[in-house]
Amino acid sequence: MDIYEFHKANPDVFQQFSVKDVLFLYYKCPQKEKILQLHSPLNQLTFSIGGKKIFHQGEQTYKVSSNTGFLLRRAAFLQEMDDNIQGWELMAFYLKDDYLKKVFNEFRPHLPLNNLPPLEKDMVLVMDINSRIRNCYLSMIPYFKQAEPIPENILEIKLKELLYNVFINPKNRNIISYINSLADGYKTPIWDIMEANYMYNLKLSEYAQLAGSSISSFKREFEKFYGTTPGKWLIEKRLERTKMVIGTSKKTIGTIAFENGFNNISHFSRVFKSRYGNSPIDYRNSLNKK
Repeated sequence: MDIYEFHKANPDVFQQFSVKDVLFLYYKCPQKEKILQLHSPLNQLTFSIGGKKIFHQGEQTYKVSSNTGFLLRRAAFLQEMDDNIQGWELMAFYLKDDYLKKVFNEFRPHLPLNNLPPLEKDMVLVMDINSRIRNCYLSMIPYFKQAEPIPENILEIKLKELLYNVFINPKNRNIISYINSLADGYKTPIWDIMEANYMYNLKLSEYAQLAGSSISSFKREFEKFYGTTPGKWLIEKRLERTKMVIGTSKKTIGTIAFENGFNNISHFSRVFKSRYGNSPIDYRNSLNKK
């Protein structure tokens, strides 16, 4: 599910403002499913106000609770609702690369840009929340509850104040490094996008969107780098990962299939057997006998 489009299309559930292509959100998560596969075509800046939620992106797991936050680069992820977790209140902002670059360049003379850490490959950049950052986003809550229209320039000033305080926090140099790279014209390589997201059941057009490319450019660059088609590569990578997880996890075969891009368990069993000679269940049983 494209979480950006879903949020934007449901303002009755997700309180929101839209200012200069930035979507402001404040809501209590309505998730009822145990686990959801989502993807965001834009950078998502999220601040957890209350409750808890668990995210899985690639091989990493992130637990968010009160006064925590992160910057999600364009990526897919699994959003899990633990049986012991009730509710999640959050504020989030969807930010295009161009807007982040514009604001960053406005603040550049005031930012600590010396000796930045290397750009991380992780799609989720965990953020440190200090009192100044927390006060900034909490101060926006009354605007979401206000019936009267709010001038757009006021909202943008509040957002810029928030971003500035995120940027100048010395513990958020990982985030500065990422946005500085955007401002310098860096484009995340297609192989970094694919290695971080191959386990999610996305259309090729959605992978291209994460890579910031047209579908034709995406296919051309992909085949030049990998020497095969995206479809063949995705099947092989997903099968390799499911085989590894089956041998090291007690999760059900259905859960493993879903978490690795196979929404149809019959199709998964068929291609797994074709590739490895045993069905997923028979393969697990053979391991248990050793």
